[in-house]
Amino acid sequence: MNARLTARDRLARLLAVIPWVVEQDCALLDDISDRFDYPRDQLVADLEEVLFFVGVHPFTPDALVDVDISDDRVHIRYADWFAKPLRLTADEGARLLTAGRSVLSLSGDPDDTGPLLRALTKLQLALGAGADRAVEVRLGEAPDEVLDVLRRAIADQHRITIDYYSYGRDRVTTRDVDPARVFSDKGHWYLAGWCHLAEDDRVFRVDRIRSVVELTEPSDHHDTGEARSFSPDGSDPRVVLRLSPEARWVIEQYPVDAVTETDDGLEVRLAVTEVPWLERLLLRLGAHAEVVQADPPLDGDIRSAAARRVLERYRGGT
Repeated sequence: MNARLTARDRLARLLAVIPWVVEQDCALLDDISDRFDYPRDQLVADLEEVLFFVGVHPFTPDALVDVDISDDRVHIRYADWFAKPLRLTADEGARLLTAGRSVLSLSGDPDDTGPLLRALTKLQLALGAGADRAVEVRLGEAPDEVLDVLRRAIADQHRITIDYYSYGRDRVTTRDVDPARVFSDKGHWYLAGWCHLAEDDRVFRVDRIRSVVELTEPSDHHDTGEARSFSPDGSDPRVVLRLSPEARWVIEQYPVDAVTETDDGLEVRLAVTEVPWLERLLLRLGAHAEVVQADPPLDGDIRSAAARRVLERYRGGT
């Protein structure tokens, strides 16, 4: 029979069991256990010790879910409150539409999202003509054609060739990559895979892929864990920046080791994987940032050095 379930798995199964049993009017414990791969003893415990206490304020009998187990049969009756038609405010409807569209944008398979798309269409009609203007979900600016090639290559287990712009190094390189998966994190699309140029696992921002070609050569490496958009190494040099309130966005956009609130702003400690990345960040921050402390090779007037190089390139027409 099935293995013991984690608390998270039990909750997911219980939420699926409830509407199914209600629709059946009643169901045998063994049938529920087999259908939902739910160990019988855990199923009984969750029905009697969890679901029995589910309801809404003021938690009177008519506001609780009614569960009855007798002769190995399960009867579930929704509380009267749950039978009332759901009424959403315009804001609640807009938030629900936003969440649904986020799920749609994360899946490239229309067969998986067909029911959700139909439900969102009905919700949009109910919200009125302003719904499209009020809710627009964008997970980064990655071109659809690039995402399509990446997803197809992953499905076909084919290697790809990309021209990739490295923000930290400020240059474009051509790389062969065995793509593992595409994911969204903090508003941007990322590609995780094995980079043959670096000979290591890498994560690429999709909006920085200048071009992509799917090859016929099979990919040799596959994703074995959770990819992250940025993972600073303990050996990377650190820099401490004093930021004005206008630069608080830095701690939301980049991973930081520590944040200290001050009377006139905050101080942050960041890992620096590439010196050009720090230079560009300081130029972007301008007067809103001051370098308080920096590990070698970051010491010195980093911002001035970067500004001089920019001026030299400008004067030289490059």
